[in-house]
Amino acid sequence: MRRMHCLVYFLSLAAVIGLPTSLPANAAGAYPTDVSTGYPSGSKSLSATRSSVRLRVRDSVSGAGVIARVTNAGDATRNLVTETLGVTDSFGFADLVRPAGYHKVEFSAAGYQSLSTHFFIGADGIDVVAWLDRIEPNPSGHIANESDKTWVYGNVFDERGRPVKAARVGISSSASAFTDQNGYFELLAATKRRNGPDGLPELATVEVRIAGTIIYQKTGDPLAEGVRRMIIDIDRGRVKIDDAPHKINLGLEELAKSQMFDAGTADGGFSYASMASSPTAVTVPASIRVGSSCPTRHTCSVFNVFSLDTYVRFGLDDEWIASWNTNSLKAGAIAFRSYGVYHVFNPLNANYDICNTTSCQVVDTSDSYASTDTATAQTTGSIVVNASGSGPFFAEYSAENNNGAGACPDGFSGNNTSWPCMADAVDTGQTFNGHGRGMCQWGTQRWSINQGKDFVWIVNHYYNNNGSPAGFRTGVLQSSPSSVLPPPELVQPAGATAPGAQVPTLTPTLSWQPVTGADGYSLYISKLTGATYNVVFSSETFVGQPITGTSYVVPSGILEADSQYRWNMAAHNGAGYGSANTFRNYFYISLPALSVSGQVTGPDGRPVRNASVSIVDAQGVARRTATSSFGFFAFEALAQGQTYTVSVSSRRYRFSARTISLTNNVTDLNFIGLE
Repeated sequence: MRRMHCLVYFLSLAAVIGLPTSLPANAAGAYPTDVSTGYPSGSKSLSATRSSVRLRVRDSVSGAGVIARVTNAGDATRNLVTETLGVTDSFGFADLVRPAGYHKVEFSAAGYQSLSTHFFIGADGIDVVAWLDRIEPNPSGHIANESDKTWVYGNVFDERGRPVKAARVGISSSASAFTDQNGYFELLAATKRRNGPDGLPELATVEVRIAGTIIYQKTGDPLAEGVRRMIIDIDRGRVKIDDAPHKINLGLEELAKSQMFDAGTADGGFSYASMASSPTAVTVPASIRVGSSCPTRHTCSVFNVFSLDTYVRFGLDDEWIASWNTNSLKAGAIAFRSYGVYHVFNPLNANYDICNTTSCQVVDTSDSYASTDTATAQTTGSIVVNASGSGPFFAEYSAENNNGAGACPDGFSGNNTSWPCMADAVDTGQTFNGHGRGMCQWGTQRWSINQGKDFVWIVNHYYNNNGSPAGFRTGVLQSSPSSVLPPPELVQPAGATAPGAQVPTLTPTLSWQPVTGADGYSLYISKLTGATYNVVFSSETFVGQPITGTSYVVPSGILEADSQYRWNMAAHNGAGYGSANTFRNYFYISLPALSVSGQVTGPDGRPVRNASVSIVDAQGVARRTATSSFGFFAFEALAQGQTYTVSVSSRRYRFSARTISLTNNVTDLNFIGLE
């Protein structure tokens, strides 16, 4: 990290007496950690060695520098007192001179959530980047999803953290825009929808030009449909080229080496106890330390600090495809978060828990998508824990696990050793690509798109075989109250494909299975108009609150006779509404033919013969008949649910017209004439 225009703070050694300065490293280069306090354990010996902490604090959305206060966190058990160590400059930089050893610090700034961490300062000093989350998130203006388009917006900064004005940002040849005085840009790029089970976004090239000269270029960039936010860092003194492919596009040899464990075997050399029915709660950490600039997973030279969900938000689109189905992305968010949390409990190094390369899981702070941000937010706090509930699960995942490189039959996932072969029908016929352990990334997309499975089902499928654990496949989903719920299973009317069930009423009762933890539900009904389905009923707006129970009677006036509909639902809890069912149930309205009959009489009660009786529907279509010698009349084959107007005319008497809404046969629509 560059140190230009940074504030330098010289702090007395006396103010930090008691800081531990040396700990025995294990074989991996990590240091023992007291998980309960988040502070590494070890000796408290003093050192006169002073080293530099080259610090940068950034806004986790825009990437802009943040003027932040850096505080030494008090810890009575380690003889540490709370003190201000320094304040970053207007571009977020500071250079703090500190005694060598362990430090426990907090970053705070007006309008931001504070962020705590710890690190070890060696003789050469360290480079730390802290990413702060705003208390109130930045609005994205008018940007919204558009079909076959990608809104791309963000900021460009130079090596000193200064916004770059008048730079031209381009996406291949489809769109470009110039940055304003804050380095901000936004543009609308054409892309092709690739939300099918086996579709990948088209690859694009992102370029930044200053005065016509390319200063930044990112090639082979999968441009997914939706809304994408970018933080582009340039160096005015050189051209920055990023040609790393998306991880899921890597080949077998590279992916087989991903997520390697350190204990001497490919599976980590550990085992879990049998699956517990009710695991105890595992505390989910608030933050995570991530190594970057990593020649190997144990030799990263820059240490990033994120809140846990900002870490997931920055990385999910680098491991999953942002245009994939929402349930695939939510399952991925839980796997990604769980893998990160495992490393917080089992850090790779004294200064970082996990690396940002394929050796761990990729985290690229240059971009994220609205779709992956939403998947992260809607699963916040949910992780997979081990079978005993004593700690986080080592939640591995791989691009394509089918066939396990020949170790399992076609249509099965696993490696036939620590991860036993498990039926995974959606991947039948696919070419193995990865290490075969844990969740199949392509499988998450195919289960959600082809089979309509929700994210909870997908997580349980891959990490405990939906309640039939074996080998290492013994993870237990620990859902957070802050995480949204999966949708309920739809019951009646049934019908997975159109036209679905025949419904003989305009006010049918829809029913579903309950969802554990739900305090209500939202119901959506769409009508087929031409070639598209349009929403005609949403309980969120019609009722104004979650509907309770496991059934609901559709109000009158919503559905129409001889029409095709489909319906789905979302569950509600304290976190809000989750996503609705990917697969909907279909039904069509086919009402029984009804009749209207009655008698026409005079004021004296005598039947009126040959009176003209007409019935007119809401569309103005009229039918007529004449009364019999006893004054009776009847109309057959009338549509249920329609509104009709019935009138009588006679030479001798006057009659008032009658309007009826037809729900059943009417046999007593009688008219009495007036003189």
